[in-house]
Amino acid sequence: MNPRKAACIAVLISALALCMTGCRKEESNTPDFSGYTKIAELATKECTYHNVAEIYNDGTDILFGINVGYKKAWFEYDCKVTLGIDVSKVKIEGPDQNNVVTIYIPEAQVIGLPVADENTFSDIYKDTGLLTGIETSDQSKAYEIAQEEMKRSIEADTDLMNQAKEQAKTLLGGYVQRIGASMNQNYEIKFVDAI
Repeated sequence: MNPRKAACIAVLISALALCMTGCRKEESNTPDFSGYTKIAELATKECTYHNVAEIYNDGTDILFGINVGYKKAWFEYDCKVTLGIDVSKVKIEGPDQNNVVTIYIPEAQVIGLPVADENTFSDIYKDTGLLTGIETSDQSKAYEIAQEEMKRSIEADTDLMNQAKEQAKTLLGGYVQRIGASMNQNYEIKFVDAI
C-alpha cells in the first residue's frame, strides 16, 4: 500500500475515533426537575357547587302614582369550580449538600370563574310590580354577580384552599421523590410558601 494512502486512512480513522468519543452521553449527578410545571398543572381540585342568582329592585320607580319598578327574582344552577396553584410561582431548588430539595409553592386559588352547567338552570322564580318585567339584562347581571360572589366565598374557605394546596404538595413531592429514586437518591423535601 502506498505510504501516502496509508497516512490518509490513518488520519481519517483518527478523526472518526475523535468524533465518536464526543457522542458518548455524559452521566450527570444533577437531577432534572424541569417537568414540574406539568405536575403542578395537574394538581387541581374540581368541586361542584349549587348557586343562586338573585334579581332585586325595591320598587322606588313610580309612574303616575303606580309602583312599577318592584322586581324580585332568582334562579338556581350548579357549577364546577377548579382550585389549584399558580404554576408560575412554583420553583424547585436543590438538592443541597444535605440532599434536601426545596419546593416553593404558592397558596391555592380559584382558577378562572366557576363554569355553570347549562342543564341545571332552574326556571326563574319571580315577583314583579305592575308593568315591570324581568329582562335578559337583569338575568345576565344577576348571573355575573353570583359567579363573582361564589368565587370570593370559595377563596375565603381556608379548609378547602388548604386541601388544594396539600394536593399540590403531594403531587410535587412525589415527583421529586421519583426523580431521586431514578438516580438512587432519597431526597428530603422542604416546602416553602412562595410569594
